[in-house]
Amino acid sequence: MTDDPAGEVRLDRPGGGVGRIVLARAGKRNALSTRMLTQLGARLDEVAADPQIRVVTICGDGPVFCAGADTVEFAGTSAEDIRGSWTRLGQRVFAALAELPQTTVAVLSGSSYGGGVELAMHCDFRVAANTIELGMPEVTLGTTPGWSGLSRITQVAGITVARRLALTGRPVGAVEALRLGLVDFVGDDAHAAATELVESLLATAPIAQSIIKRALAHDTPRGASTLIDSLAGAYLCAHGETSATRRTS
Repeated sequence: MTDDPAGEVRLDRPGGGVGRIVLARAGKRNALSTRMLTQLGARLDEVAADPQIRVVTICGDGPVFCAGADTVEFAGTSAEDIRGSWTRLGQRVFAALAELPQTTVAVLSGSSYGGGVELAMHCDFRVAANTIELGMPEVTLGTTPGWSGLSRITQVAGITVARRLALTGRPVGAVEALRLGLVDFVGDDAHAAATELVESLLATAPIAQSIIKRALAHDTPRGASTLIDSLAGAYLCAHGETSATRRTS
């Protein structure tokens, strides 16, 4: 499979409330270059502005979901430059992913490393094929994760798991990743498992789902509760999404 330089990150709209973001740089194992990060940010802007999309899946062309940062691009680049524009760009794009109003699903049909794991961890769900592995090898390369991946892993799976991945650099297989809480579902076919999950998500009330996603993004249970109390009842009734409204419609 060859690279598509005109669209290394594309957005497909198959319909039915689904958007599909595809990392389309299989020849480079979908390694994230400045160009790819910029395109990913643009695709996320398109998704955020499209009210017809309720659920977004992110997948990679080829046998690898994402090999991480494109280190070839930054050979010879100063550490200051990497910490500057490169790190900030990735952090902005991944924050935009986490803040999408739509629910997001990373479809890990291939292995993922470094920045690819950080990308997946910024999604709401991760569905993995049982043959893949996840790893954070930065420490073995003399560098550190830079796109908020460690904080996301800590938030999702705990400090012990973040320590294990980041301090050893050793990858874990899909079944172990499920046990550790790094992924949510594992199956023979990641795309089939993701389709089943997406169908469940689409069966819910869209505004309620969006509110719950925002609530869960708050750092504290009290913050989440306050958000739900202030928004949910009036908002759902106004848009006709309560069970009582559904029964009379």
